Amino acid sequence: VDMRRAVLKGSAACGATAAGVAYYQRLPRTYGDHRTEWSESVPSRFYRNWLAPVIMKTDAETAHVTTLAAAQVLQALRLLAEPSWTGSTPLDWLLRPAASASTPPGPSIRQELFGGRLCFETPFGIAAGFDKNADLVPLYRLGTLPGLGFCEVGSVSALPSDGNPKPRCFRIVEDEVVVNRMGLNNIGSLAIAEKLKGFEVLGTATKPIPEAPPRAPIGINITKTHSPLIMGDEAVEDFATSFTRLVPYADYMVLNISCPNTAEGKTFEDRETLQGLLARIAEARGQVVSSSPPPPIFVKLSPPMDNEQGRAQLKELVEVARASGTVDGFVVSNTAGDRDMPLSKEGREESDKIGRGGLSGRPLRARSTAAIKEVYRLTGGEMPIIGVGGVDSPEAAYEKIRAGASLVQVYTGLVYRGPFLFSDMHTGLRRLLERDGFKSVSEAVGVDVALAR
Repeated sequence: VDMRRAVLKGSAACGATAAGVAYYQRLPRTYGDHRTEWSESVPSRFYRNWLAPVIMKTDAETAHVTTLAAAQVLQALRLLAEPSWTGSTPLDWLLRPAASASTPPGPSIRQELFGGRLCFETPFGIAAGFDKNADLVPLYRLGTLPGLGFCEVGSVSALPSDGNPKPRCFRIVEDEVVVNRMGLNNIGSLAIAEKLKGFEVLGTATKPIPEAPPRAPIGINITKTHSPLIMGDEAVEDFATSFTRLVPYADYMVLNISCPNTAEGKTFEDRETLQGLLARIAEARGQVVSSSPPPPIFVKLSPPMDNEQGRAQLKELVEVARASGTVDGFVVSNTAGDRDMPLSKEGREESDKIGRGGLSGRPLRARSTAAIKEVYRLTGGEMPIIGVGGVDSPEAAYEKIRAGASLVQVYTGLVYRGPFLFSDMHTGLRRLLERDGFKSVSEAVGVDVALAR
């Protein structure tokens, strides 16, 4: 009798919980209303005040791997609610309610680029380096993280690589910095292509499946294999191999010509090598891309020094890219291999102890923004820019948008602010746009840059 009573009580509790969840999911609500939301959400405050101090005591790479594992669990749960992944289930009434969130009032932060070929519900994305092996593509495509509009996976190389010896990832907490010399560790473009092929059932931003909601765009960042033995024409073919394998699964492609952590210390950031690479990529695109038009191609640049020499180097690379007819936009910028940026005394001492590696985070913000302005000026605002470097708040994102970025990416900001940063930026950007009299984010792109007419 006691056992029967316990089973009945448990069943009743489960049923009531399921009914409550189903009811809550169907309640009408407005997401991201800038008039009522706090500038920093409760989950973000919890992360900053409670979780972040614990995470900062953990080795940086260990924390990263643990985060990816937790996100994969969340992804598995989210896929249970996806009809295109699982088919119909007896729990559809609970797991798959009709959408109840309405479009928030105020300025629109939706971006449409390349004549509407790519649509971004928000201009905020995750930068390459977070998900090197494309493990979380369904999580991004299905809009599981509030406020996240897109993601860029990689960098991916033609051959698998274990990267540099550990330790190879470090934090400078005083300045909210990450320094990495990971060495382009990834499982290789062939394995990642197979993985992405398995995710095609969900549809993509450019190849939607019938009756499914729009999918968030996914970019694929490719680079040369981490080996000093692969040089010259072999390095170009290495790039082309990854491009050929991965472009069928990408909404856009990124050529990472500027990684500071290659084994040989060389990049494609000079005129002749970049011309050769772009010519080969154009040939590869013509051979493998059957869709018309093909996925856009971006080139990722390093943050030059904000002086005459740095601007001259940037101008040369932009001119080569534009003249090639292959490049559709730019990602500005990569991590910085030097330390010529505002670090605190403690931060500089810690940086000296760490040694070489690419620096990202708040101190890179001004230098990256200056590079965005220069690229926007050089292109006359005609080529989309993805701005990255020191984005950790709505104000930092808005600064890059006003400098000429159509989209912005975050990586180090997630370490110190947590995953709900995207939701905070969603609300905060609307507030900033309304303050300055803009009806949409596209109106604000490049307003701080004087263009020659």
